[in-house]
Amino acid sequence: MNFDQEAFPGETIGSPQNISWRNPEIKAELPGEDFLSGTARFPLDKILSIEMKQLNITKKRKSGKPPISAFSSTLMEKPKRGRPTWIPDNYLLGRRNEWTSLLEECWPEIGWHLLQIRKNPTTTIDDVRKAFQRVKEKPHNPGLAQAFYRETFETATPIEVHRNRVRGGELQGEILRLQTKVTEIERSKNELNPLLKTAAPEYRTTVQEEIRRRQETLDQLQSEINRLTIEGRDLDKKSLDQETYVYSSELLDYLRSRGRYAVNPQSVANALAGLPRMAWRQSHLRCSRMPLNEPRLHYQVLEVISKMWKRRRGASKEALTEFFKIQLPKLPKKLGYTRDFLLGNFRDLRLAIEESLGTKHEDGEAPYLLTSIFMRNTRNQKSPLEAMLAEQEKIL
Repeated sequence: MNFDQEAFPGETIGSPQNISWRNPEIKAELPGEDFLSGTARFPLDKILSIEMKQLNITKKRKSGKPPISAFSSTLMEKPKRGRPTWIPDNYLLGRRNEWTSLLEECWPEIGWHLLQIRKNPTTTIDDVRKAFQRVKEKPHNPGLAQAFYRETFETATPIEVHRNRVRGGELQGEILRLQTKVTEIERSKNELNPLLKTAAPEYRTTVQEEIRRRQETLDQLQSEINRLTIEGRDLDKKSLDQETYVYSSELLDYLRSRGRYAVNPQSVANALAGLPRMAWRQSHLRCSRMPLNEPRLHYQVLEVISKMWKRRRGASKEALTEFFKIQLPKLPKKLGYTRDFLLGNFRDLRLAIEESLGTKHEDGEAPYLLTSIFMRNTRNQKSPLEAMLAEQEKIL
């Protein structure tokens, strides 16, 4: 190609020395450049490739839109569609698994009540919070559901809770920054105190004035720290009250939704995992794609007892005890430890049957109540006599 006859886009014919887009003072070569006698030489296939790419992008560009560089389409990552999120998948998965474990262990106590909330269109967030009071009493409760226990709440949206939490973090950062500054000024002020005794008389007034000035600065900083501390404390209480509302109202909305959303520990955990920083629908959508762990023992025992309860014959203590004693050995061995657990703790199950029959409860609640009492019995410390009796009543 003759550079005197043909120019690149943006180049003036007759000035072949200025064809590069780079600073002419830079003498290093780039791939495709050759600085020979002050003239840069480009491979013909590279030139044609760039020009064709520019031409294609120009044709596709809509009217009124700014031009796009031929290189930008290959080097810049295209933005992802959808609403941006500030909760990473690994954090969401961890929260979902924590909620699943807690709900599976507490499902005998709260599962029935959550199902009743779904059936009753007049229920409120107070009913949701009341249902979770039973979680608070469980010995294995890690505090994950503490937002449901607060006595006060304030109407808010997940985005408002997020903004307040961000602001709370900013306040804590500002307080730490000011406290560091206070420490530095206090140190510098203390270093000046000995000078009052050793400095010449003509400098003592200057030293005293500097000490006074630094003390005023310390007073101002401490006043600002106190103001930020009060603001942070008020904001923290406000955020906790707002979280209580978000958790309760979002779960109530989930329970009232009909159709594909089931009321079981796994599905409810999917809805709760992203709270209070995202709505339950977005949380459920993201978490439902994540793998689940093996259900915990409490929930598996409840499922077995619920299925057997539907096939029972007779409602007396003797009839129910005999029914379970005959049917438990017939459970499929694929249930593994759950089957062995029920067979090995039959005395605790028998005592649970007797206690549940004497407890007032709603129709349909019996399997939940029976499972709850049974699991409590297995946790209780047994005396030597009770341990011997339990060993004798094992179903082999």
